[in-house]
Amino acid sequence: MNFKNFGARVASFWKKAPEGRYLNLKEVLCLGGAGLGVSFICNLINMYVTIGQLPLIYNMGDYGTLHATIIYLVACVGGLLLTPVYGKAIQNTKTRWGRYKPYILFLAPCVSILGVFAVWSPGGLELTERIVYVYCLSIPTLLLWNLWFNTWNLFPGVITPNQQERVDIWSPIGLVMGFAPTVMNVLKDVFAGIWGDVNAARIFGVTSCVVGMLCILLLIRVKERVFVTDTENDNNKIGVIAGLKMVMKNKPLLILTLALTLGCMKGTIDTIWHIIARVKYAPDMATAAKIFGAVSMIVGFAATPNMLFLPLMTRKMNNRTIMIMWQAFNTGAYLILAIVGFGNFKPGTTSALIITALRFVASFNAIGSLQPLMLSEIGDYQQKLTGYRLEGFIQTIAYSFPLVISQLCALIPAVIQGRLGFNPNNYEIVPGESNVLSQELVDIADRYADIAVWISAISGALMLICLCFYTLDKKKHAEIIEELKARSVNSDEIENSAADDEKELLTADDVNA
Repeated sequence: MNFKNFGARVASFWKKAPEGRYLNLKEVLCLGGAGLGVSFICNLINMYVTIGQLPLIYNMGDYGTLHATIIYLVACVGGLLLTPVYGKAIQNTKTRWGRYKPYILFLAPCVSILGVFAVWSPGGLELTERIVYVYCLSIPTLLLWNLWFNTWNLFPGVITPNQQERVDIWSPIGLVMGFAPTVMNVLKDVFAGIWGDVNAARIFGVTSCVVGMLCILLLIRVKERVFVTDTENDNNKIGVIAGLKMVMKNKPLLILTLALTLGCMKGTIDTIWHIIARVKYAPDMATAAKIFGAVSMIVGFAATPNMLFLPLMTRKMNNRTIMIMWQAFNTGAYLILAIVGFGNFKPGTTSALIITALRFVASFNAIGSLQPLMLSEIGDYQQKLTGYRLEGFIQTIAYSFPLVISQLCALIPAVIQGRLGFNPNNYEIVPGESNVLSQELVDIADRYADIAVWISAISGALMLICLCFYTLDKKKHAEIIEELKARSVNSDEIENSAADDEKELLTADDVNA
């Protein structure tokens, strides 16, 4: 290898994107840093403001899971109602910072502050007061978080019109974003075994949000690049009803949304892995939680093969094929667990190894990486279809609608838990106590886990079947981009953006000299 030439190419890439590409290395690194910040904040909410964790943190009584489910449902319905208005605002926004960055940057501190307070359980409150506190903090946290994170997931569609570049950049960013939850999930369960669930939540709440906000500021250095058609250049304002009518004609969007809706319950088992671990990984829950935290790092890296191979796979295969392949791993692992049954796992190392291995295979999942990329293609198709990208309205259909359905469906596991007498509070770790479960609590956890894993396997299988009807492939998308480029009023501006960046840098160097 000629290191001199390699160094020269890297130096050139720092200032100017390679031929046929649009982002230089500096932008790519800033985008990755911002992704890490998003991950820290989102991971806080994914870890604690959940149906499984809220009853533990706040000790919400016998109906804690039901309360948490209602909180999620109210937040999701509110998001479904608010997202079209939010989508209208995004579509009609034009600033020198871009159309999407202002919303990502402005909502980040709002979500962070709410997230900290949502997990900072105040002491000395009675049961009713605690429940009211959870409702008042968690609902707006979840509502704004969904809007914010979904906007971030639409961002790859506007940083470059080159779909392969989107994949090549977004995949390593996915690895970076996976770093935060992998590390923090390990520490969360280890520290929960030492300090208890409540104290661990408080520490990680503040840490995640401070680090996350500092990283997100790097997004300022990333440009938005979108082909603007004559229709959008006329400054026409899109109303809520008009925007929704337009996206409802987008067939690929509707098929993907149906697939996500049918698969909305495939994560049912994922909400109780920490409890399954406390029942199966060791005789006492504190030890089991520490083991769970340690092996969670292994499971967290299950997404690594997807992230590493996705850029190569997309060169040979369509997104639908990749999605189906990875989803088959997910569904197959759950099906094995369902057939074996959790009652056949005895507490100890063997159970921890087998369950962890199947969780690892189940985590071979491309949805987190591919959904934003598929929606970026769908946004391009929408622009070809109507002259408007309408990502904000696409967010309503592809994110908010399946989320509402998933929370409505989540009432089913909540009812089942009530019938079985399964209460997450019974599996809380209390510092200074033995934390050894009675056989009755073990049997209840086994019965619910068996039902939950069957629900996950069936939902995943239905999603697989629906994905077979998705037809927006690489060839069709390439034709769409060429048509948009031909119809755009700013194609020269986008094509010359990298050269302009290099010119600005050279000018700055001359001034400094």
